[in-house]
Amino acid sequence: MDTGIENTKILIGDDSQILNNMLRDVFEEEGFEVVQAHDGFQCKSMFLKEMPDITFLDVQMPEADGIEVLRFIKKKSPNAVVVMMTAIGTEDIAVKAMKLGANDCIHKPFGTDEVIELARRLLENRRAAIETGRLNKEVRRGERYLAHLTSIINEALITTDSKGKIEFANRAAAQMWGYNREELYGKDVHFLIRGESSTLLYRDLVKDTIKQGRIEGEFHLRKKDKGTFPGYLSASVIREGGRLRGIVLVVADLTRLYEVERRLKQSEKFASLGKVVEGIAHEVRNCLTSLGGFAFRLRKITVGIPDCDHFTRIILGDVARLETMVREIEEYVRFSKFYSFQFRQVSILELIDRSHARVRSEIPEERFQPVSFSVRSEKDVPTISGDPAALEEIFFNLILNAYEAMPSGGKLKVTVRNRSSAISVAIADTGRGMRKDVVSEIFNPFVTTKTSGAGMGLSKVYLLVEEHRGSVRVTSELGKGSTFEVFLPLERLMTGLRSWESAAGGRPA
Repeated sequence: MDTGIENTKILIGDDSQILNNMLRDVFEEEGFEVVQAHDGFQCKSMFLKEMPDITFLDVQMPEADGIEVLRFIKKKSPNAVVVMMTAIGTEDIAVKAMKLGANDCIHKPFGTDEVIELARRLLENRRAAIETGRLNKEVRRGERYLAHLTSIINEALITTDSKGKIEFANRAAAQMWGYNREELYGKDVHFLIRGESSTLLYRDLVKDTIKQGRIEGEFHLRKKDKGTFPGYLSASVIREGGRLRGIVLVVADLTRLYEVERRLKQSEKFASLGKVVEGIAHEVRNCLTSLGGFAFRLRKITVGIPDCDHFTRIILGDVARLETMVREIEEYVRFSKFYSFQFRQVSILELIDRSHARVRSEIPEERFQPVSFSVRSEKDVPTISGDPAALEEIFFNLILNAYEAMPSGGKLKVTVRNRSSAISVAIADTGRGMRKDVVSEIFNPFVTTKTSGAGMGLSKVYLLVEEHRGSVRVTSELGKGSTFEVFLPLERLMTGLRSWESAAGGRPA
């Protein structure tokens, strides 16, 4: 089947007559041949009949939804190019579709230029795939092992000798790291992995691969322009006639998957909270304005009446407290949605000092004075990869909570330890402490032991620690105090066996 634009056939599956016809007109104007279907059953039938080059599927259709049609198409033609059309807020469906083999997902509403560009890009990828397949057949005639390696089209493939010197890199590898393939040949493969962005799991990838036969895991890989990207790397030994030939590395770029997972996780975590905030902002704030206004007027017209003055003061105080709570919730959701993390190497001790100074500037002197504050750190604590502002926010909230838990004074001790692949920061106070049932819920929004506030501080702490791929352990005894221990990996994208996970007893639920 010719892949030129003039002979390219597109199947549009959408139950919306307006959108379906709009897409038909746009593609036909660009020279595509278009066939249409308006429900899942028609999509299946038209696909088998027309065998289109690209299929655009709406997720929600009568008779059979887009996911079912996608399964059907991939079963009949695994190499078929399929684009899912989803609505904003359905990132979970997008992830599911990508796992089932969808080539891309596009969110409604979308522009005509966007959808045309996507179709052209997928066609180009298909042409490249076809061309690569043709070349693979030619290579297979001459060198069997090289043909096996180059058969993977969408993943980076690198082979080295037994010392780790690069002998071959495919086009995907060159594009992924930003080098020309000639620049990679003869280089030590570790320069693509090691450095500030290297993982601590495997210090010498070549030696460990030869020793174990196979190694795989997530790595933070460094590009030519010094940028980084997450990748899933699999390294295996190559042998010829029983003799060690070298190793082969296959790398899949996880950037897109991480972004989809991040958006999905964020969407799930804050969907209900966002609805609550919208309701509060629209309904409660109007009520608070009325209550505050009328209470202020009552206060004016009842001057000299002690009971009325007392009651209006209570009302005005509660209105102010609720307005502050609404503002805290809005700021929390705004932060979670729009804050852009900037990761770099940072010193934990410097951030703790800055956080403590910030707390000191925000609490009354009479509350600060009776508390004995100290920091104890092991020697040679390394820097970590983190967002300075976010980490400072973590320590600020935990130190502030500790001070507020000791209104009559006490001891506040911060202990910093090096746990091999992570840093542990324990913030312990001798304050009021918490009940066990409160401890288990302490990171949830609106849970607080304070008499005021919305209880968003520890929720923000948990959000920021999660973003750094860390964990938090809380221990507390009523009347004796609490300890919050934060475990932060030296590198945000480390996976595998983590010593701090067992020390932390897992992440909080």
